[in-house]
Amino acid sequence: MSRKWQILVGLGAAALLLISLIPGCAPAPEEGAPSKGGEATYKWRFATIMPEGADCNLSSLRFAENVLEASDGRIVVDCYPGGVLGDWQVIFEENMRGTIEFSLNCLSTVYDPRIGVTYTPYLVTTWEEVKVMYAPGGFVYEKLDELLGGIGIKLLSSWPSDFMGVGTGERPPSPKDPDVPKNMKIRVWADPAPEAIMERFGYLPTVLPWADTFSAFQMGVIDGVCTNLVSQWSYQRDLTNYWIYDHSLFEGWFYLMSLDVWNSLSPEDQKIVEDAALEEQRLRIESAEAAEQKNLQNFRDQGTEVILFTPEELAELRQMAIEDIWPKLYGKLGRQILDEAAAAAEALK
Repeated sequence: MSRKWQILVGLGAAALLLISLIPGCAPAPEEGAPSKGGEATYKWRFATIMPEGADCNLSSLRFAENVLEASDGRIVVDCYPGGVLGDWQVIFEENMRGTIEFSLNCLSTVYDPRIGVTYTPYLVTTWEEVKVMYAPGGFVYEKLDELLGGIGIKLLSSWPSDFMGVGTGERPPSPKDPDVPKNMKIRVWADPAPEAIMERFGYLPTVLPWADTFSAFQMGVIDGVCTNLVSQWSYQRDLTNYWIYDHSLFEGWFYLMSLDVWNSLSPEDQKIVEDAALEEQRLRIESAEAAEQKNLQNFRDQGTEVILFTPEELAELRQMAIEDIWPKLYGKLGRQILDEAAAAAEALK
């Protein structure tokens, strides 16, 4: 091969590498997603951050298949798992812009802090409460529908993930007693609610991006992670010797769509998309408790000590949160929203 030809081949390979790194030049969709073959009126992207095979990705594939079938092939939705289109905050922002049409994602509070109402400590403590609060007509669902619409996102349905807890390598002192100092650094995301609840439990909250969490945990920069059960099992299982399932926060995931894209659809196509998302909500509510028990057993099977709280203990922690933590969130959420939340929680008793 001549030197000139070698240079041209090398430049071509470099160009292909650069193109693959440009935002929007995404990798192939998840295997099993509907094919892009044939004529379609719409070809959309669906992003999630959980790995292939996770419940939420199986849900997204089923959603895409149902939309394809109900639209007679006019609406093709390609599913991208594992955060290949960006982390959860990037995906949320791309939904707002309409550059990613769909996601099954948690919610960012950057553009409207009131969206953090879904992370109100101990707002819900049981699956029965979740089924009411996170369903259409429930307080959390209706409030989020209103707030998300104000920043360019259409809420299609909720997809209740699971409750949050703390995963650690060493056993915290008196892990169920919030009045005992733990002196352990626990990773939280940048939000007043997880910071406040970890402080109240005697931990030292440490804000870190999710992408840095595993390495920080592995290297001892942090002593543990505050997150939901499935995320701890999926990403930090090998480092987790103790799982303190305190139900302090609830991880509600949601089927989200660009509001601009939604508004561009006919009422008939809006119904196709929304019906498919609501069906996934129904299926998730039916299966969520079983999925939770499976992940708890996975931890036990690998030797992790699982520390659970009784309903009476959770009721005491909820009262503690209302008295000690909720006032710290007034500046972010507003007193009115938290008063509404308290009334909604009281109505569940």
